[in-house]
Formats: sequence, C-alpha cells, structure tokens
Amino acid sequence: MDKSFDDKYKQMQDLLTKLENNEDNLEESIKIYQKAQDLYKELSEQLDDYKAKIEVIDIDE
Repeated sequence: MDKSFDDKYKQMQDLLTKLENNEDNLEESIKIYQKAQDLYKELSEQLDDYKAKIEVIDIDE
C-alpha cells in the first residue's frame, strides 16, 4: 500500500532536516539527498494526478 501524500511530504521534510544537520558525512548526505529527490518525484507525479482529476471534475460540471 502506498503512503499518503501527507506521509511522503513529512518524510521528505524530515530527510531535508537531516540533510541540513548532517555536517560530517558526505556519503550519508548524498544518500539522504537521493531519497529526498525520489520522494520529490513521487510527490510531483501524485500532484499531477490530483490536478488531472480536478480538471476532469471541473469539465463535468
């Protein structure tokens, strides 16, 4: 089961906070960045889906 948009958004925020606070380990920073980037792509796609649904609803009315 996919996580909800809000859960993914919160997870991305947490990763970005970790990234901001991770001053010592470049490799860990890169891993965190990659995870955040993957979540960003998922969230962007989900927003596009929501937008398409809203446009369909708008057309039907």
